[in-house]
Amino acid sequence: MTDNLAIFRAYDVRGIFGQDLTIETMANIGRAFGSYMVKHNIDHVTVGGDIRASTSILLKVLVAGIASTGVSCEVINQSPLGITLFNSFKKGYGASAFITASHLPPEWNGVKFYWGPGIGFSPEENEEFKKIFVDRDFINAGAFEIGKIMTLEDSYDQFLAYIKEKFQFTKKFKIAVDSGNGATALVQPQLFEDLGFEVVPLYDDPDPRFPNRPSEPNEETLQDLAKLVKEKGVDFGAGFDGDGDRCVFVDDLGNVISSDAFGIVVAEYLLETGDNNRVIINMECSIAMENHLREIGAEIFRIRVGHSFLSLEAQKNDAVWGVEASGHAIAPSVFLFDDALILPLMLAKALEHRNQAFSELVAKVKLPVKKRYDLKCSDETKFDVLDEIIAYFKNEEGEVNDLDGVALTNNDGRILVRVSNTSPKIRATFESMTQEGFDSLVNTYLEKVKSFIK
Repeated sequence: MTDNLAIFRAYDVRGIFGQDLTIETMANIGRAFGSYMVKHNIDHVTVGGDIRASTSILLKVLVAGIASTGVSCEVINQSPLGITLFNSFKKGYGASAFITASHLPPEWNGVKFYWGPGIGFSPEENEEFKKIFVDRDFINAGAFEIGKIMTLEDSYDQFLAYIKEKFQFTKKFKIAVDSGNGATALVQPQLFEDLGFEVVPLYDDPDPRFPNRPSEPNEETLQDLAKLVKEKGVDFGAGFDGDGDRCVFVDDLGNVISSDAFGIVVAEYLLETGDNNRVIINMECSIAMENHLREIGAEIFRIRVGHSFLSLEAQKNDAVWGVEASGHAIAPSVFLFDDALILPLMLAKALEHRNQAFSELVAKVKLPVKKRYDLKCSDETKFDVLDEIIAYFKNEEGEVNDLDGVALTNNDGRILVRVSNTSPKIRATFESMTQEGFDSLVNTYLEKVKSFIK
């Protein structure tokens, strides 16, 4: 059977189980990952997985493939992403692998790879790993050198003990938590109750069908959470994606809050209470967010989109906070990886510090009219299409930035066009501080971008 190499994305592996992603393919992915570890002198890793129906069998064959190269595995059969990564971080292991397809539909699955501290493999490192897979350049351990496999039973308790050391509260918060039937339902509402919160849970039973809402948290999919927040009179709501590396918030009035606004509220708290002013934001975060943070004394570092860049650049620049517009965020004083389980805790610390409602803090933040359009474009053509759009924008009036895709900023506002690293899409994000400017940008450039795809 010929491998479908389209499953190898910039930041992970993803495909439809039994079609693109077969048992044989995953076994060879395990062998390639183990061989890559041996080349880096790593002999011990953590391997975990989410709650998807195919995760259990894929996890077994991935682990078998890794162990066949002589690398030992500590296995967490089901967990949110952060608890698996925490095991390698806490014990000093060289790397982690996690079976998941994040927010994609139930029939999808895949695997993400991280170095020990929780920094995801970069696109270049994933290419090195992919080459081992394609070339079948596998290391085969001898019969008495196969890696050991041990299943962990106390991973949650260790994680909780560490988080309790990092977060203490004087106020008892009441929050609503929407797990979306995903992997975070394995540990909440218990986690937040163990930390002293009163929790109103929603969709907190793990279900690989995702029967109540898609696993992508956004304004449209979190309307049940927004309604619950208003009904129960909670301090805020938190909605998670399928594997627990992203969280989107709802304020106390039931409004779904952008990651820009959430990121600013927490950044203000960290700048006011610490001695570090360095903040990482990616290219999809708004110019208004960048300007606001500069005005309150932050040193801003713009980066490419991707969780691996978020962690890597935060480490490199010794940042106090890192935010992606999609709902990823990291607090390096806790750990470098994007575990969304700590984000409600970061928000609660900010609210406790200010002694104000979430909605009151958000009201002080002036953000643009902003919308992202996801435009279908095949994986085979999307990069060529982007090259054409970049060439077009460079002849337009305004400032062009091609750090990640291409951004054009003019008097109306900004349009950012990027290739999706995980899906056959081109994404066009428009933003302006006025409705008139936003409408002008959309009317001028949306159909033009679509025309390149056609």
